[in-house]
Amino acid sequence: MKEKEILRDTVRDGKPLEKKTKRYYKPRKKKEEEVTNPVKLVGEPKELNISNTVGRYCMGTGKGFCIHLEKKPNWLHRKCMKLFLGWDWKNSK
Repeated sequence: MKEKEILRDTVRDGKPLEKKTKRYYKPRKKKEEEVTNPVKLVGEPKELNISNTVGRYCMGTGKGFCIHLEKKPNWLHRKCMKLFLGWDWKNSK
């Protein structure tokens, strides 16, 4: 027991007992002031004019979700997209 007390006293004298750990997180940002005049949308959004597209993959009917591509994928890619995902290929011209 006496050896432990001596060891503890020597360690305490040489080094501080408390270790200061580094903080590895970013400090919180201050809240920004509220905008007094927010932007309001009036009416429906306009359609985008997309140029240089060969075709598109479409999901859904009407104005469903579409992905426009500049290069036409090969027939195997188009067929697999139709079979596995249900996406239809439509040519632009």
